[in-house]
Amino acid sequence: MSEEGTIYIYPGSPRSALLEPLVKYLNLDIEVLDKNDPNFLKAFPLHKAPSFLSKDGWKLHEVLAVLEYLVSLKPDDKYKFFGEGKRERAQVFQWLSFTNTDFLTATGTYAFRSPTPEAKAAALVVVERNVDEFEQQLKKTPYLVGSQATLADLFAANFFAKARAPFDKAWFAKHPALEKWFKKIADTDPVLSPVLKGTFQN
Repeated sequence: MSEEGTIYIYPGSPRSALLEPLVKYLNLDIEVLDKNDPNFLKAFPLHKAPSFLSKDGWKLHEVLAVLEYLVSLKPDDKYKFFGEGKRERAQVFQWLSFTNTDFLTATGTYAFRSPTPEAKAAALVVVERNVDEFEQQLKKTPYLVGSQATLADLFAANFFAKARAPFDKAWFAKHPALEKWFKKIADTDPVLSPVLKGTFQN
């Protein structure tokens, strides 16, 4: 186990996708392993990933809790992960929660739980209703919480990249504020550009 511990992820899951780039950006001595690792199955009976296991045996699961803990390990980092002040911090958690629950559920239903064309069409309506929350906010501000990127932007942008369907290039062209925001995050953000740069063109 690395000096600070181990994160167990669900490969390919949008919920897990930000963790490894964040660990690398923060230069944390944390190992990132697949959820099928025997130690994970033993340490976390619910088998929920992502989860964190510290070197001294302390355990943490639920992605938003793990993300906040990782950021707390480097409190002096120049990236304003939680924005500026109490209100922006609250808004960051609002967007994190919205992405992790409402939006993930809507896209999951569209991608995996819509067995007929009619169900698919109905699910897409719900996806677009959720997407409009992002689009309308990004028409007002460059990022989800004001003028600088936060953890909310990183989590949501990675979600759009990893969920993919229906978020391809043609889809983004119909959502100009989202398109501009996603391209900026994917191509220039110091946390995500190493893994997302060029995604927009695919």
